[in-house]
Amino acid sequence: MSIEPKKLKVVVFISAAAVVGIGTALSLFLMQPDSTSNSNLGIQSTTTTTTRPIRIAFSPWVGNAALVLAADEFRKNNVPVEFVVTENVTKAGELYANGLVDGLSSVYTNTIFQNSEGVNSKLVWVFDYSGTADAIVGAKNITIADLKGKKISVEGLNTFSHIFVLQALAKAGLYEKDVQFENIPGQDVLKALNNKQIEAGHTWGPTKLAAIQSGYNTLTTAKDVVGIITDVLIFNSKIVDSRPDDIQAIIESISQGKEYLDNNKENSSQILSDFYNMSRDEVRDGFEGIQILGLEENVEAMNKSLASSNMKSLYRSGTTIAKYLLDRGQIRQIPYFDEIIDPRFVDAIYENDGNSSNNDSVGSRIMTSINNSHS
Repeated sequence: MSIEPKKLKVVVFISAAAVVGIGTALSLFLMQPDSTSNSNLGIQSTTTTTTRPIRIAFSPWVGNAALVLAADEFRKNNVPVEFVVTENVTKAGELYANGLVDGLSSVYTNTIFQNSEGVNSKLVWVFDYSGTADAIVGAKNITIADLKGKKISVEGLNTFSHIFVLQALAKAGLYEKDVQFENIPGQDVLKALNNKQIEAGHTWGPTKLAAIQSGYNTLTTAKDVVGIITDVLIFNSKIVDSRPDDIQAIIESISQGKEYLDNNKENSSQILSDFYNMSRDEVRDGFEGIQILGLEENVEAMNKSLASSNMKSLYRSGTTIAKYLLDRGQIRQIPYFDEIIDPRFVDAIYENDGNSSNNDSVGSRIMTSINNSHS
């Protein structure tokens, strides 16, 4: 696999209205398939290379590194993909919820909530687990407990951001009624702090780094609330059902993008810096605060049989998140996670690569790996 930064410079900035009919600027990165046929891993489809590109929306975030670095692989695997890069997570989610894109780099909490609202999705890849990447930042010499009666920002009510902040408050003995919430996008938190609009706010990425460099402190991070902030790739269930071969090729390409990241960290950082218009320090800071998952970790995260023994299981964390939403009256029932989590694509690649034999199931192999890592 060979990727040059200049290849990711082919980004066309156009009016969103011309593409999806809403008033925000999007950047589209179109990758046309070559004539190479896609290897079939046992999932049947009638998809041809003349079908329209599959659109995937996401906001600037280094956790999506494997997706961005899969550019060449999409072409090699003969799958047409179109990136729709929005200014923040909320706008990307709106495009997806309105059916204007096929796929979304989302946060698992948001996926569960959207599913309850009738946006039926299939979760097919886990990008990363957030640790210190997501943070609540505020003035020096204050703690989370000091925020009682103060204004604190979240990106959207009843979202992953809201739940993260609520859980952080709960650990400090505060309830929702003890603070005032402001709905402010993560990238606007520093401005809101400077304008005294808020006392603290949830942010990440370049804005978190800029806030710290401006003299604000990190009050807590997602590392203190395990499993709440997990970045995932989802697709509308209809596109998964109608074009499974293309979804398979996308997941295989992303897995190869992760391999490229592992083997070419410096060049990968430069590519991401160019693509997102971030500094190398901002990219580096983003990487330091997350765990980016590869193929084996994805198989592990989506394996239902490991839910009781694996803290990072999507079934385990999903149940915790769903109960929280249920208790708050945001969803009517705990979802049936088998209808959301779709492991067949990562399992097919894992088995096709020779990592599993007929006498050794994916689950038992991963379980052995977990036990060995703890011994």
